[in-house]
Amino acid sequence: MRWTRRPLLPALVGLAVLGPAAAAPSAWASVGGAAAPTDQRAGGAEYGILLGRPSAPRPAVAAFRVAPHTLVSGRAPRLAVQITQRGVRTVTARIVFRPVHGNGTLLELPLGQVRTERLLRPAWPASSVLAPGRYVVSLHATGPAGGTLLRRAQASGRVPITVRPRPVAPTPAPVVAPAPTPPPLVAPVVPPLPDPGVTPDGAFPVAGPHSYGGDDARFGTGRVGHSHQGQDVLADEGTPVVAPLAGTIIARDYQASAAGFYLAMDAADGRSFFFAHCQKDTFAVTLGQTVAAGQQLCRVGHTGDATGPHLHFEIWIGGWRRSSASYPVDPLAQLQAWDH
Repeated sequence: MRWTRRPLLPALVGLAVLGPAAAAPSAWASVGGAAAPTDQRAGGAEYGILLGRPSAPRPAVAAFRVAPHTLVSGRAPRLAVQITQRGVRTVTARIVFRPVHGNGTLLELPLGQVRTERLLRPAWPASSVLAPGRYVVSLHATGPAGGTLLRRAQASGRVPITVRPRPVAPTPAPVVAPAPTPPPLVAPVVPPLPDPGVTPDGAFPVAGPHSYGGDDARFGTGRVGHSHQGQDVLADEGTPVVAPLAGTIIARDYQASAAGFYLAMDAADGRSFFFAHCQKDTFAVTLGQTVAAGQQLCRVGHTGDATGPHLHFEIWIGGWRRSSASYPVDPLAQLQAWDH
């Protein structure tokens, strides 16, 4: 603490004059002298004592925080500062980031004139970046009389922080150009076999007593929304239905609104045959199965949209509903050729 000394010349002169008296008080008393009063209540001052007063107090740290203590380079730390000084409204302050062991970059953040007794949160300058390294962050302050910051053990105004390098973004995997898409494989167009017409060889599709019904059972007869595309062969429920020629089963399904339980097959001569209204649970072949002429396929029934047991039989050229080029033909002449 600084002290201001008052002029000491009168006191020192008095001290010199009174020196012999101090050495021989009895002699001074015999000639009428008196000792200097020592009781301060008398209002005097004791000679030889220096008068003075302490200088202005120094600023001190009330709060100083830097967060987080570990951060990534490029991220701004959060600062909080509070300085106290009795009888002083403002002080000049700055914050210094000093690297330890030379790792990092010295950075100074001037705060200018700041109010005392207030918690301040200085904004981090956008242009300032802390390089990776370890730092000691110090708060500095100077009062109006020139007094510097008072540092105590419990409030030193110093905080250690660590700045880590920014993580390196992983190198993106090289972009591999996709292989060119091969042109789509287009199956060669196989023209449908011509209609072989009526052939005598083959088995009649209903293996039992039967009839061809009336005019409404013929090919081309009008139906609601469409025309009849086959020939109905009437027979008793459960009469076996067989393959007229050798071939492959290409459809095996159920249609409640029309065909009921039905089958379709591609015959060896290029034509396709369709069998509808099979009795329930009488399929004797599987999808994709190869069958021989005369082999049982199902039994006569009346499933789907049918009145009375009968087989609805169709002959298709170019495949059964395979493409727009497919078409049905009147099967009556062929049925009559097999019916012997």
